[in-house]
Amino acid sequence: MKKLLFLIIISLMFSGCSLKNALNKDPLYEKTLKYTQRCQINNSLETKALIDVVYLNPLYPKLNKPSFLIGIYNDFNNTLNNVEFNLTINDKTPKISTSIPNYILYKNFPFYNSWMSYYFVTKKTNQPYVIKYKSKHWGECVIKFN
Repeated sequence: MKKLLFLIIISLMFSGCSLKNALNKDPLYEKTLKYTQRCQINNSLETKALIDVVYLNPLYPKLNKPSFLIGIYNDFNNTLNNVEFNLTINDKTPKISTSIPNYILYKNFPFYNSWMSYYFVTKKTNQPYVIKYKSKHWGECVIKFN
């Protein structure tokens, strides 16, 4: 009986240590929150487009030009630029890639959603970065990074 009680106490001690480690803060997650913005385009009560933008340069200083991770949901096959929607950075069309560098662990970022499409977007331009996602019929949303 004493051995069983001893084993239970030891197992509780080890599980307590793992719980303490699980509650540690994740600095990348917190920093990513700081550089993430979201906006949406609505028509009445219906969401026509939802866009999440993460400014990557403060998170990955080795990037040599302004870079963003953009997640998109819209009614037109979840692409950034299509017949209805258009994305610009400082009123110019950026370079858009579906190939996201492996070191960007975007599936661990805040607001990651499996139903959104994600793009690596770059544009050599000056700050502040004004990202506009425009619809032909439902308006636009604007995100700014200084």
